[in-house]
Amino acid sequence: MRRIAACLLIAGLSGPVLAETLNYNVVNLNAQSSREVGNDTAHALLFVELNDADPARLSDRVNQTLAAALKRVKAVGAVQSGGTGYTTFPVYNNKTNKQEGWRGRGELRLNSKDFSALSKLLGELQQPLANGIGMQLADVRYGVSEQRRDQVENELIEESLKAFRQRADLVRRNLEGSSFKVINVNVDTGHVSPPPMPMYKSARTISADAVGAAPPMLEGGDSRVSVTVSGSIQVQQ
Repeated sequence: MRRIAACLLIAGLSGPVLAETLNYNVVNLNAQSSREVGNDTAHALLFVELNDADPARLSDRVNQTLAAALKRVKAVGAVQSGGTGYTTFPVYNNKTNKQEGWRGRGELRLNSKDFSALSKLLGELQQPLANGIGMQLADVRYGVSEQRRDQVENELIEESLKAFRQRADLVRRNLEGSSFKVINVNVDTGHVSPPPMPMYKSARTISADAVGAAPPMLEGGDSRVSVTVSGSIQVQQ
């Protein structure tokens, strides 16, 4: 019984002793590296918006326009379709407040790394397609492709880890320690990839001169890619 009690006593003391040793000369650090990267991907949103008293006929008119647009897109290998969408909602008379028809909206999303080809295609899709109806351009957004972002992030991780160890050694020297031991490290790219946020515009707010006009040459600009390394070290005396 005495031997068992002694073992339990030692086990009970080992936790606080280890915790005290672990927390001795522990310093929290972080280091960050970032880089401006040229956007290599463009995301465009086009739409067609029509009114009709018959919802079935309305759907057919919108779908014909979308189908014609998709056919044109498939003929351009440098541009990929990001999918289509369709919504309907009732239209009311402003004076009587009674429903007088339906409005349907069809959307087409496009992605491309070839800005010149996309710009040309956007101009073509705004020309009359099926039933003499063309698409309208709602928004164009730019970003860094996943492949390019992963490559840059991997390079920045190496830079951030090197900077982290340099700071750790700086702390060690100023605390007059003989060495330091890394307790934990967290690597955060801070990257979230939301889909392009469309800026909707009603067909009635776009002038007749603007419809069918080719967009200017697309310029992607830059995005900042950052990596942060944070963690704790223990300075050895």
